[in-house]
Formats: sequence, C-alpha cells, structure tokens
Amino acid sequence: MAYDFGSQTLGIKNPFKTEGALRTLGGVLTLLLAVYVVFTVPAIFDANKVKGYTLLAVGFVLVVSGIRHTAVGILQLMRFFVGRTVPTSLAYNFSKSEQDAAQAEQKSLLYSKESLHSMLMGRRNTTFEEPKGWLARLVHSVFPKLVFLPYPLRHLAQEILAMGATLIVGLVTYAIVYFLVSNGFAGEVAKIVVMPVLSLVLLIYFVANWTSTAKGIHNEGNSQLAKAGGLSIGVIIGLALVLPLGAGVFLDGVVGSNINELKNWSEEHAFFSAWLNFVYLFISIGVVIGLVFPLLKKRMDLVTPQTEVSEFRANMQESVHPNEIFINIENIVLANRRYKEVPNRIYADFVPKLKEQAEGKGSFEGELLIETQPTLSEGVALPKGAKVALSAIAQVAVVVAAVLFYSSGVQLAELLHLVINIGVDNSALLNNAFSMVNNLLMLIFAWLTFRAAGSILNNASHMFWGELNFNSLLMYMKTEGTYTESRVSTGMAIHDSTRSENVVVRSSITPWIITSRINTSIFATSGMNNLEAPRFVMGMNKNDGELKEIVDEIKAFLRGRETIASITNESDLANASTIHQVNQQTRAFNKNPDDRLTLKETEESAGFLRNEKDSE
Repeated sequence: MAYDFGSQTLGIKNPFKTEGALRTLGGVLTLLLAVYVVFTVPAIFDANKVKGYTLLAVGFVLVVSGIRHTAVGILQLMRFFVGRTVPTSLAYNFSKSEQDAAQAEQKSLLYSKESLHSMLMGRRNTTFEEPKGWLARLVHSVFPKLVFLPYPLRHLAQEILAMGATLIVGLVTYAIVYFLVSNGFAGEVAKIVVMPVLSLVLLIYFVANWTSTAKGIHNEGNSQLAKAGGLSIGVIIGLALVLPLGAGVFLDGVVGSNINELKNWSEEHAFFSAWLNFVYLFISIGVVIGLVFPLLKKRMDLVTPQTEVSEFRANMQESVHPNEIFINIENIVLANRRYKEVPNRIYADFVPKLKEQAEGKGSFEGELLIETQPTLSEGVALPKGAKVALSAIAQVAVVVAAVLFYSSGVQLAELLHLVINIGVDNSALLNNAFSMVNNLLMLIFAWLTFRAAGSILNNASHMFWGELNFNSLLMYMKTEGTYTESRVSTGMAIHDSTRSENVVVRSSITPWIITSRINTSIFATSGMNNLEAPRFVMGMNKNDGELKEIVDEIKAFLRGRETIASITNESDLANASTIHQVNQQTRAFNKNPDDRLTLKETEESAGFLRNEKDSE
C-alpha cells in the first residue's frame, strides 16, 4: 500500500529500534572481522598463495554477510512510514474511497465477508484452527493455550519443538543401533565401521533439521496454519533394527579375512568424532528453547479468547422510506464512529433491495458489515528486557558463527596446501591430512549449528518485537421489512390559499444488529510493506453500551423525520401570505346579506366540487 500521508497520524511508532541497534552492532563486528581477514591476505600471499586465495574468498563472504546484516539493522533504525490506510483489512474493503489500498492488500487478507459474518452470528473465532499433524497435536497438548496465539507464533513453537522431537527420536535410534552393534549382533566389521559412520550421518541429519527449522521460522505471509508431522516412529525404530543387521552381514561378506588389516588401519587413522558437535548442537537448542519459550509462555498468559457479541433485535413502525434507513446508518451513525476521520472498512456494502409487490406496497432488505479504523492497543505488550536479551544473544550467535567460518577457512587453506604437497612425502603428511579433515568437519558443523541458532533467534526476536495489537468495532446489520404508501393532504379547505399534498411511506422495520469490539494482531516488518501482513482476530468482546448508543441514534433519526412538506424559506412564506391577503380581498362579502353564503354552505359546495372531480 502507498504511504498515504495525513496530518492526523495513527500514532504507530517504529517497534524495531532496539532490535535494529543490536543487529547493527552484530553486523559491524562481523564487518570488522572481514576487514581483518582482507588486510592479512597480502602478507599471506608471499608465503602461501593457496592460503591467500582461500582467505580472500572467506573475507569476501564475511564482507557480504556483514554488510547484509548491518543493512538490515540500519533499515530497522530508519523511520517507520505509516499511512492512514494501515493496518491490513480483515476482508476485501468495498469502500469506494479506499479501492487502491484494497487492491494492494488482497494477498494479505485472511478472512472473507462470509467468514466474518459467521464469526459474529455463530459466536466463534475461525482464527483458532485445530492443529494439523500428530506432532502439532503433541505440541498443542503440552501447551493448550498455544492454539489461541497468531499463526506465526504457533509456527515458531511447532518448529522448535519438532526439532526437539526429532532430536529425541534420533538419539533413541542411535541407542538401539549402538546396542545391536556393540553386542555383536551386526558382526565384527560393524563394530569398526558402522558406529563412526552412523554418528556422522546422525550429525548431518540433526544439523540439516536445525537449518531447516531456521528457514521455517518467519512472520511474512503466514495466512495458513502449517502442518507439523513427521516420519512414523515405528518406521524409524524398525529401520534402526533392520539396517545395522543387514549392513553387518554385507560388510562381513565384503571384508572377510581382511578384518585385522581394517582394525590396524582404523587405529592408525582416527575417524571423525561427532561428539563435540553434538555438544554444540545441544547447547544451541537449549539456549534457543530457554530464550524463546518464556516469551511464548508470557504471550499465552495474555491471550483473551472471548467470542462474545452484543445483539439487538426489534420491530419498529415508522413513517420513513426504506432507503432513508440505510442512508442514515451508513452515512451518519457509523461515520460518527470513525477514528481520526479515517473511512470505515466496508466488507459488505448496503445495497437495499426494494421489491414492489403491489401498487404502493412491497418489501425491502439490506445487509451491512463494517469495521471502524483499528486503533493501536497496548494490551499484550511483552517484557522489553526479555526481548532485548533474545536479540542480544542472537547477535552473539551471529558473531560466533562468523568466527567459526573464518576458522574453517583457515583450516581449509592449510588442508589444501597439504594436499598439494602430499606427493613429496606421502607417508609423513597423510596422518596430518586425516587430522585436518576431522578438524575441518568439526568447524564446518559448528559454524552451521551456530549460524542456524542465530537465524532462529533473530527471526523469533523479530516476531516478538513486531507484533502490534489493535482494537476496532466490527458491526453486522441486517434490515428487513415491508412498506405501504399513502397520501396525506393538508390545506384543502375552500378558503385555503396554499396546500400540501404528500406521499407518506409507512415502514415496518425489523433490524438485526450484532456488534463486537475485536482485538486483532499483526506482525510488522521493516521496509515498504511494514504493516501489510495478515491481521488475526484474537478476541471478540461485548460492547452493550456502544450498541445502545447506535440504536438510540437510529431511533432518534426515525422519529425525527418530517412527513408533511412545509414552507421553511422566509421569502416563500411572505409570498404565501401575500397570496392569502389577495384571496381574502376577492372573497370580500357583498353588501346585500341575501347574496352571502354561510360557512357551512361554502364547505358543502367545495366538498361537492371535489367529489365531482374525483369521480371524473
């Protein structure tokens, strides 16, 4: 949506300044490390060109990463441009003055006018969807109030706990395989080969899942609840029982009598040990859970999952045209409830349908679904200190990941230099090569682990900083009834110089009004699309006092209507008085009393003439 400037601002300030300052600091530290690497490259080139080129590539990656991270932080520190059309509407806005904004926000709409109508009529909140997938059900069973949070926070909890469940299943699988192999069920060769390979495969699997978790946590475009399932535990345990036995039989057949040589080779060349990386992974998962879930718990404690509405139903007999009812409600009653004169969001516009059944008689009906401009609310503010700690630890993880990446680059440079020179003295350098490979793998997995942890913490903190809460009036009105036309004439006496003849519409009105004060939540981002994310209905609250005011205004309008036309212009009133005086002169009595008509005879004559005219 465009930045629609207005002198009356909505009072929405930038929520990301603290987070932006911390991110900028993390990016600057990464850039300083990159500058250090780049400035050390020229000196290294003279001694070792392979190491020099490798570190030059590492420095380039660190520069790009540092600039990107710093740019994100600086963007969050910039001015938060908020126009008069934010936040996003709940459904498509049919207001004629807001069509540009309505077209721009279509992709971010979470509800339809039918779903909003059903929420008010049925006293239910369709935002609170049932969890999808057995793992999601497990998470929501442990935290029952999680179902009352917006989708991005539910995704956050599901992703992290799904990683925890994956970790537990993986460790159980590893324990089963270790029991089978260590007790000789898979053969002698499996003791030498299977366990080291299995630990490496398990580490790759865990790190890949940890990285996938980081990518799955975001607050952009979360308009649907994600499914959280997983591979069947029975299938995993079955594979843990079958695969080691099958692999053992296969390896025994391949190695055969060469098992002693395999043992000697494995003792001379130590295989990669994944235990230190497992410790890094468990620490990072523990830190993430320890920082994120207290905030989630606090957010769950602040939920208000009411689905209450205020309702008015009645039947009124009023002398008013049906169209006047709709015009008054939309253009006067509801327009008076605008916030800072921002147009209301119209989700179902009044299009009154008049059905004439006979001459002067018929029925009418019309519907309206409208929301007033949402106002910023501070109802579910989270502790600032916890959010600061979350963002600060995220930057620590980012800087640690950058240092580990640099260390990996140094180790890779030394390994490449060693591999190039292995042909000179193969026996002397081969053992060092295996040791360097092990160290390189350890550093790479550690870098991936802390990079994913930093990404998860950054994305989670961005959610908690960016959640904004609003309050607005949501109103549905359905009006039905019948109408009858009749004529009312005044000033019809024979001596009256002016008269008024009016067609009066007598309407039997049956309105059904449902209103609710709704609490909504939206997750802001930095940049042009700062408040164009889906907006979630989090609570529906009674507003009997507000509904009474609306009904009283409608009744006052209906009963204050004029049904007989009169002269309100002073010039017209003076002209009518002049005409009346002229008529009085022309009706002056004759001097002969016998020629005068009595008042009764005059009225009878006038009535006879009117009857004659009507019969003709």
